[in-house]
Amino acid sequence: MEFTVPDMSCGGCANAITRAVTSLDPAAKLEVDLPVKIVKVTSTLAPAQFIEAIEAAGFHPSLRT
Repeated sequence: MEFTVPDMSCGGCANAITRAVTSLDPAAKLEVDLPVKIVKVTSTLAPAQFIEAIEAAGFHPSLRT
């Protein structure tokens, strides 16, 4: 699943999102593409769970289709 995170603007933002995702699913595979503001997550959990976790970290993700 891929999320667009328009307010992810720096390495600190990427680290906060990484912490949010891995705290929810430590086994998740994660790729952060900061220049295009995309986070790719490979996990068995539902996208809505990651949206909630990323929002709790202070960001506004949307699921890319």
